[in-house]
Amino acid sequence: MSAVNKRKGSLYESALENYYNEQGFKARRLPRAGAKDIGDLAIEINDLVVVVEAKDVKAHAYHEWLRQAEAEAEHYEDKYKSPTIGVVARKNRNHSVGSSHIMMTNETFVDLLRLARRP
Repeated sequence: MSAVNKRKGSLYESALENYYNEQGFKARRLPRAGAKDIGDLAIEINDLVVVVEAKDVKAHAYHEWLRQAEAEAEHYEDKYKSPTIGVVARKNRNHSVGSSHIMMTNETFVDLLRLARRP
């Protein structure tokens, strides 16, 4: 990893840590652990720890997919009057459904954490 990319990654991790803490969650950056890395950030919510692997990369069509998912979630919520979260499920060809990736914006992720924190 180049020094420039390492710096970008560190800045993004710090920004994420600040963002989650500003949203009222207990987030902390994790120490690098070599071959047995434990992730970049930990967010504690109730008895659950969410480990975040942060990537600062160029976007592809993800932004448009996420915009569409969020708009559709708003439509669903308006119709059924139920708290709703919009995510994108992305599957690589020749891989199982279980290995699909779920994507959401950071704002949506915080909404999901808030819903999970409810008693």
